[in-house]
Order: sequence, then C-alpha cells, then structure tokens
Amino acid sequence: MQATLLQQLVHLLAPNCCLWCQMQVQQPQTQLCDYCHSHLPQLDLSWVDHNALLLPDVAKGLPRVKFDRLYSLSWYRQPYRHWISSWKFQQQHAAGELLCQLFYQQAQLYQQQAGELPDCISYTPISVNRLQDRGFNQAKLLALQLAKAWQKPCVSLFQSPDLVPHQIGLNRRQRLDNLKGKIQLKEGILPSHVVLVDDVITTGATLDYLSALLKAKGVQTVSVWTLAITRVL
Repeated sequence: MQATLLQQLVHLLAPNCCLWCQMQVQQPQTQLCDYCHSHLPQLDLSWVDHNALLLPDVAKGLPRVKFDRLYSLSWYRQPYRHWISSWKFQQQHAAGELLCQLFYQQAQLYQQQAGELPDCISYTPISVNRLQDRGFNQAKLLALQLAKAWQKPCVSLFQSPDLVPHQIGLNRRQRLDNLKGKIQLKEGILPSHVVLVDDVITTGATLDYLSALLKAKGVQTVSVWTLAITRVL
C-alpha cells in the first residue's frame, strides 16, 4: 500500500509524458496516455486461431518456415517502428519498458483467449561483443515478460560465440548464410513445445534457423512471438 501511495504521489508531482503524443499520462508507471494506448495498431489473430502464419499476407512473406505458429502484436509500422529502433539502437530504455509492458499485457490476453501454453520460453541470442556494446538483449527482456505472464521458465537454449553481422537490408538467403555456424544449440534435454522470442520478424531467416536446430533435436512444436511483423508488399 505504501509503495502504491508513493507512486501516486510521484505521478502527481512529476507525471510521465506519453511516449507518442507527449501529453501527460493518466496512470502512474505507464508510458502511454489512455488515448494513445486505446488507439495502438493491433494485429487481430483471434479469427485465425491466434496464428499469424494463417494470414495470406504473412504466408506470402514467410513461405516454408520451420516454426509452427507465429504471434505478433502488430505489423512493423509506427509507432512500433520508432519505439523498437529507439530501444535497440539509441538505448532509450523508456521505449523498451513500454514495449515490455505491451508484450506482457498481450501474453495475459493470449492466455485468456487461447489457453495453449508452451513448456518453456527462449529467445534469439546475441554475441558477447554485441551484448557489451548494447548493454542488453532485447529478445531476452521480451521473453522474460512471457515467462512472468505465463509462469513458465525462460531458458537460454542458444549461444552465439561469433558476431553475426547486422541483417538489416539483406534478403533471406543472405541472412541464412550469415547465420551458419554462428549460432549453436546448447546441450541439454529439450521440451516438446518451445516459444522463441525476437523483436521483429522480417524474412524469418533467424527464427527459421533456430527452429530447425530445435526440431533436429526432437522439439515437436516451435511457436514464435515478436512485437511486429514486416509486411511484404
């Protein structure tokens, strides 16, 4: 109770500004005002069994992938494009906090609507050098939100001893060539159903590569969760 009252007092004295419209937010410890939150673009997957791979526009851009299901909050558009870029490349942690909050809320909603949960959650790894430069792995921070919402373990299943070149601007084949030998599956017993987390899915090359590693070791179902999907026109 004391913590809640303190939060309310701080909010009254120095309220946050909305990360989209810059107006004052209505609730303490939130990053968006009520209006912007209610008008965020959303990808409604309830009519396709909560699986974006069943959407024609997604199937066209992600043919013959090795993972079985895909769930994303939105197409890769504003304001998600701005927040994701600000978080990853400019270390604007307020944007990251907001995206993690939205991911957690969507995970809770998914559990209410779909009910089917994985055995564990994992995430796209980054090399030690990139982790030192950036200071965090955004995919891991997002995966922890799913673990918290679902009360499931978040497990580091992969390692990336070599630096994977940036994939921005590359096609699917070039991305796959970049990944070969640079990401490895750690030793250990794997469960039947794994959720893989990343921030954005574009060509699907990275998540496809990780899914292939998992399925080669006996994982039956691989689901992918991302903040956004890049639309192929």
